[in-house]
Amino acid sequence: MVQGIDNIGMCTTDVERLIAFYQKLGFSEAHRNDRGVMMAASTVNLFIFATQQISPPPVRRELGLFGNPPGIDHISLAVADVDALYSTLRAAGVQFDSPPKNQCWGARMVGLRDPDGNNLYLLQRL
Repeated sequence: MVQGIDNIGMCTTDVERLIAFYQKLGFSEAHRNDRGVMMAASTVNLFIFATQQISPPPVRRELGLFGNPPGIDHISLAVADVDALYSTLRAAGVQFDSPPKNQCWGARMVGLRDPDGNNLYLLQRL
């Protein structure tokens, strides 16, 4: 039986750039080897590794759920105070889709993209 998600693998053309971005979100380096770098924040693990493929960029996904093609659409990261983190990250130069907003389904959240275009949501349950 599945017990949880151990890690989310993220391939990139620039490992150090992606590490720096996720460090701004509060992740820290947990392990590094010749295959990649495990970044951790609480119980969330991201395994960042370099792609060996040189090809056209992946399909771009919009922030928003229902118009995107099949596949993994986004990662939602649980945060204690979305407004405080939003302010801190904006001051550090992180770009957002819009300011945080309350959602009708019981959360306050904000959308953004990492440097490789992966959709992320910072989500605070209300």
